[in-house]
Amino acid sequence: MNAIVTTPERTAQRIQDGLEFTHSNPLDVDFFRELGSVQKEAMYDRDRNLIDGYYALRNSNTQKLLGSPPVTKTYKLVDHALAFKEQAESILRNNSLPHDNFTVVDRIFDEGRRATRAVYFNDLTFDIDGKGQGITARADIVNSVDMSWSFQVFSGAYRDYCRNTCVFGGQKAYHQKRKHTSNLSVSAMIEKSTLGLGMFNSHRDQMNKWRTIDLHPSQWITILENTICKKGGEAAQLSVDPTTRVNGRLLDYMNHRFNEEQRELGSSMWAGYNALTHWATHVDETWERQNEDGTVSELTTGREKSNPHRIRLQREAKVRQVLESPHWLALEQAA
Repeated sequence: MNAIVTTPERTAQRIQDGLEFTHSNPLDVDFFRELGSVQKEAMYDRDRNLIDGYYALRNSNTQKLLGSPPVTKTYKLVDHALAFKEQAESILRNNSLPHDNFTVVDRIFDEGRRATRAVYFNDLTFDIDGKGQGITARADIVNSVDMSWSFQVFSGAYRDYCRNTCVFGGQKAYHQKRKHTSNLSVSAMIEKSTLGLGMFNSHRDQMNKWRTIDLHPSQWITILENTICKKGGEAAQLSVDPTTRVNGRLLDYMNHRFNEEQRELGSSMWAGYNALTHWATHVDETWERQNEDGTVSELTTGREKSNPHRIRLQREAKVRQVLESPHWLALEQAA
């Protein structure tokens, strides 16, 4: 890959497994064009016989094969630059959204095989409690050209104070995920996500409501034990020992995180929500757990050599499941 180039319009830095570029123009996709597009190429066996139905992937710029598994005829390649430009054009067509003052964060991984874009709307914000805890609207795209990631679009927000990504639950406009098959409609997914951003102000009302709803620690534990801390598998759920049905280490961490959020936000659903988004955003946090014998253990929320971006996506999906769960919704409706 070419050397990192930082200009007055674009700053660059290395991140784990890739590069990150920050700029202000959603229409600027030149960097992705510089990576080269990926194209399907016929495959042959050692005797030069055509391998029917399977294709290799080659970068048009470097002329190198990607080294990924072969794809079939129905695998739909989605070019990073084209998808990101289409998102920008969709945003700029929508007259209900501000068209100035963006912050765009582009990330690439594995020499361009995977890429993400986050567009922050710096003029589409609200102050959740009058204390400078700004919430900023955000739109994301996730894409790969080597079958490693599905094509995904998000509508969400970003809490400036704690650098948490706010995850919205419920409607499909907030998170859409499709495999790269022939029926993938990138345009339709992007357009739906852009329309979802128009509902940003409704989330302000929802978050303000969460600030007023009490969340007792026992209620918090019940939510966790029935959602993100619930172990899968029939054997775990049929066990008479409740400790085998729950991820105890994650439960301990989420209780620790809820206690930290309570100090500032009170015992509220807003504190619970921020505990969830903190866990989803900070994927390799180190924390201390007080053991029953009085000793202290230093633990981490991540795993060694794991892909932080992939974990972040997985956790954000789990947070959405919590927000859509009967236990969370019941608290909302009771208030």
